[in-house]
Amino acid sequence: MIRNPGGGPCTAEDTVTLTYALQQSCNTPFSALAMEFGEDALAEQAEAFGFGRDLDIPMGVTPSRFPGGMDQAQLAMSAIGQYDVRVSPLQMAMVSAAIANDGVLMTPHLIGTERGPNLQVTSSTEPEEFSRPISASTAADLRQMMLAVVESGTGTPAQIPNVAVAGKTGTAESGTDAPQHAWFTAFAPAQDPQVAVAVVIEHGGADGDEAYGGRSAGPIARAVIQAVVEQ
Repeated sequence: MIRNPGGGPCTAEDTVTLTYALQQSCNTPFSALAMEFGEDALAEQAEAFGFGRDLDIPMGVTPSRFPGGMDQAQLAMSAIGQYDVRVSPLQMAMVSAAIANDGVLMTPHLIGTERGPNLQVTSSTEPEEFSRPISASTAADLRQMMLAVVESGTGTPAQIPNVAVAGKTGTAESGTDAPQHAWFTAFAPAQDPQVAVAVVIEHGGADGDEAYGGRSAGPIARAVIQAVVEQ
């Protein structure tokens, strides 16, 4: 059974906007949309963001995975990151980065420049487009939705004075008796992005069973963003 936080409906209304569902981390609207659009549509979009693709940064990265061959219940769970969905923090940072970059996803690199003993540059990495998973208009819509998450939704612990942070919380069951994982991904400043980040606290860390994406992972993302934008 798929539940929303608190175990109740998203709202007392018969329908809910996508902005509100994302802002409040409601699960049921996204599960319903997944069943409406179907597995192929979700798999195609996930692949466009890099799921299933080998990455070399230059270290090898285990590909993120969106499952296939699902029934409707499994598809509904996969739409909110459950069932057999597997994703790395790098992959989620790439999703945020693509939204921040008007729908253009760049190839990730761990090292920008290499220098020799005399500090002369021996090699450098040039920006390279990875894919265009969404349109600029869709990226703009998602930017506004993610701003709402941090301004007045589940991501308020990531707020930074005078810095517009766009983010999304996540709380993922581990599939065991261990506590859930706490997630938060974000980019900032929202209108002139300088950094995209993804944080995962496996099994809730010190918060254990009380771990949630906003409360547990949000402050870590906030500290990373502050270190970049307040230099």
